[in-house]
Amino acid sequence: MVRRGRADTMSSCGAAIDVIHRPRVAGGGRVQHPGVAVSVLASSLAAMNPTFIDPAVLAVADAATLESLLTEADWTSFVPERDLPALRDRLTTLEQDHGVTPAHRLATDGVRARGTTLSHPAVHRSEITAFGLSPSGSHLATAEWGAGERGIVQIWEVATGRCVNALPWVDGGVGMWGVARAVQWSADGLHLGMAFRTNAVGVWDPFRGSSDRHSFEASEPRAEAQVTDGADSPPAWALHPDGRSAYVASGGTGAPGVQGCIPPLDSGVLYWRYDEPEPGPLAKGPLPPEIQEAVGAELVIDRSPTWSADGTRLYLTNRSEVAVVDVATGDPLWIARIDWLAAWSPDQRFVAHLDEGLLQFRDATDGRLISEPVPDVGSRFNMSLHSALRGSAARFAAVRCTRAAEPGVEIFDGGQLTYRVAVTPARTPDVSDFATWAWAPSGDRGAVLTESGDIEIWSLGDGVPQRQRSLAAPAGTLGVLWGAGDVVVATGKETLRFWRADTGETVGDYDFLREADAELPIHEDFVYNQFDGSIVALDRETWCLPVEPDMAIAPPERRADVEAHLAWVVDRRFAWPLSWGRFDIWPDAQTVLAKARTLSPDVGVLRTAVRELTG
Repeated sequence: MVRRGRADTMSSCGAAIDVIHRPRVAGGGRVQHPGVAVSVLASSLAAMNPTFIDPAVLAVADAATLESLLTEADWTSFVPERDLPALRDRLTTLEQDHGVTPAHRLATDGVRARGTTLSHPAVHRSEITAFGLSPSGSHLATAEWGAGERGIVQIWEVATGRCVNALPWVDGGVGMWGVARAVQWSADGLHLGMAFRTNAVGVWDPFRGSSDRHSFEASEPRAEAQVTDGADSPPAWALHPDGRSAYVASGGTGAPGVQGCIPPLDSGVLYWRYDEPEPGPLAKGPLPPEIQEAVGAELVIDRSPTWSADGTRLYLTNRSEVAVVDVATGDPLWIARIDWLAAWSPDQRFVAHLDEGLLQFRDATDGRLISEPVPDVGSRFNMSLHSALRGSAARFAAVRCTRAAEPGVEIFDGGQLTYRVAVTPARTPDVSDFATWAWAPSGDRGAVLTESGDIEIWSLGDGVPQRQRSLAAPAGTLGVLWGAGDVVVATGKETLRFWRADTGETVGDYDFLREADAELPIHEDFVYNQFDGSIVALDRETWCLPVEPDMAIAPPERRADVEAHLAWVVDRRFAWPLSWGRFDIWPDAQTVLAKARTLSPDVGVLRTAVRELTG
């Protein structure tokens, strides 16, 4: 080993005879909801800082009252994680009723005085290969393999549909085509794990950045581990909930036991061959005899598993088995045969899977069947499984795509069929992060990408399923996500579109590889050398060049389109609308130099460009 430092509603109905059991190891912590860590962080911040504006007062303040509150507020007590979303939400509501008011201007002045940057949404240069939604649903990471040379990662605030940060140069690219879960978040949403450079896994700060846009410091992982034998595709792996270690599969080694290891990812670079003693394989000895009878001497993991919230267990889904592994002993607690498809409930209490044409539901504690198997639901070639929680109840959606004899979606609660959704889902993608079904965080609604290319929102509460709305997805859409703020996201290799599920309003719409058939705002040498990753094609005829801190070069009459693409960003986490403050749009670089209110590095670059081009 070489380390180089660098800075329940489901009920049992009997034991399943096809499950191999191990005695359950005592211990294990309480399963926590993914949002708990974020809530604890917000509470800690609130305890350390005096109140900015009383939340109860803010929630009902009219425009005049809010103007007074903001005038008297102590902005040194403003904590973005705690205060910005609520303030932004209230101002959004007031804008709908009264337009932009003095309260909007005051709030923008206060937020910008704290420090902001301009977002740059069109950073991706090749097709997106991986997606990762944070556990709270507040942020989305999109990543590209970049043909294995360099990959760009963008971080999006889901509620606003705006890019809030970018890691511009991840060495070797992220993931690979046909690989799922190359991007994974820690439970608190503060660490971003990625499989990159084909054989490595690493951890980044997703909200880290640099004032120098040409610096690649933010693209360097905090820690990385290269612990495979040089395979030609990313390993199956799983980031620990705390973001400081990971399970990494090593493939078949010939050694007995569960294959793989758990390297630390606190800092530095770890090189380790699977046959070295440290950090050592997951297994502490041979598999129990009853497990060996089912899978042989070694259990090779070929799909990325899931950790329990307390980090004591791994929930495995292979092509032919599901299993629960006790991390302390390295032994499976139980294992069952499957046919390719399986989905664990978000709280890991239950699992649904296919086996010989039957859909089966099991208690994850011991693998017992909790209901009668469901026949004739589909196959791995035309079906996908998706889980959610509605309150404490686990729900599963069996989505049969257009290739099935009877396309549609069936909803199972407690292992029992409760709804049939009359819809024809789009073809189920090959193994990847693209999914044609997404559950609402509340578990009472679902979004499905249809064969016709629309995304339909369905209510799946009590009573008959109701289609609430249909959203026209952009061409090339392959999947759908549902994040925080009741925002649904259409995902494609080259596109993203964000909608509010309750109204159908578009809050963000991006075509990453689009270029404009028009002359660039300044000579392309300066664009690519100084504004790399910043310039945006508003359409196929119009460029927009953001100029820090509060300007852009674009046709002034396209203000609405500029404001739909750009935003001010706070702490590389939160977006703030340009329309609430003073943001200038000028037609060319010469006008910027004549009208600029602030001498910034971007303005300096424009001055140099104009001088060189005009002599």
